[in-house]
Amino acid sequence: MNKIPRSWLIPLAMILLASGFYIHNYVTFVHTPPALKDKEKHMVDTLFATTQTQCVGRYIFEVPASFENTLTDRAEINEVTISSRRLYPPVFAQRIRLREQELQNKNTVRAIDRPFLKQVYRLSENAVIFDRNQNESVGGVLRFLEGHLYVNGVAFILTQEILDYSDPRFAKERAFYLRDEAGRPAWMANTKPHKLAELRDLMSRLSGRKNNEVPTQPGTCISEGFIRDGNGQPKENITFIYPLNPVFSFTVWSNNALKESSSMMERSHEIQSYLTGVKARTLRKGKTQIAGFDTSEWLNTAPSEQYPDNPSAQLLFTAVANEKTADFRHPNLDLTLSNHALPPPSYSDAELVEIWDRITRSFRLRSNAF
Repeated sequence: MNKIPRSWLIPLAMILLASGFYIHNYVTFVHTPPALKDKEKHMVDTLFATTQTQCVGRYIFEVPASFENTLTDRAEINEVTISSRRLYPPVFAQRIRLREQELQNKNTVRAIDRPFLKQVYRLSENAVIFDRNQNESVGGVLRFLEGHLYVNGVAFILTQEILDYSDPRFAKERAFYLRDEAGRPAWMANTKPHKLAELRDLMSRLSGRKNNEVPTQPGTCISEGFIRDGNGQPKENITFIYPLNPVFSFTVWSNNALKESSSMMERSHEIQSYLTGVKARTLRKGKTQIAGFDTSEWLNTAPSEQYPDNPSAQLLFTAVANEKTADFRHPNLDLTLSNHALPPPSYSDAELVEIWDRITRSFRLRSNAF
């Protein structure tokens, strides 16, 4: 089967990083594309005639004006997941009203786990937090805090898991959870106070923004939003996807908590084994610099199941910065250009490499990001 055995939403580099392979000596034959022809250069210049600045996490970069991020629910700050959507105020008010009714009407399999909606915290006219069960069958001690916030024309939903044995009905379960041999401190039997405070603080620092707006304060960018820095150094896991259908998708993944013991180049032998299996051709491979950081880069094309005679039917472009050094000030940056499950790209190999270079080489840390 000549296709990547994973969803196109998952960057290729995630597959490569997860393999955990070690250093081997392996020579990769590189099929370097020819220089751009005048017609090809004109086509790429036309695509980039108008560009816009994008902000993902702590990074900014340039993409063609036709590119638009479509992944609006892939941001995680510490253990809080965030989705965003631009709405009109009456629509947001209706969303909250209907959501509260829905949660109030939900039931549970076990009577001991009722009510489904435990508590409602109305922080303001545009901010509310629901303390609710996860679903009808999961016990009432393992719940979600579900925050809704409307600011600057953007509606956010924030979700965080909590564990709460404080109800006297769960006294036996609490005692078992805190049994001596488990070695758990008492506070672990009720994480709600701490996580509720954390969620409220995060909501107070979250604001809406247009996706081409670049903030000037320290903080991190998510889809349609910006989280101003508070106390501490949060774990940040943020992904944007820019589809140019039916040609390809460009994926940006920033994660400041993922640190690997080896780089993609150090695992190249086993990666090459996979690429050989799908009859991939390497257009470029090696170490480079992106956003001022050491980066592993590997650009490949391959035939696909639908187009076995086209050596460029699949795009397998990936670059990863800060693989082994990721931390708060050096976020891991994973970039992917792919067309999984899409027709072959209408661009030549030379054009694709040029498009890749113009986008990836524009990455830099945002001024005053920290």
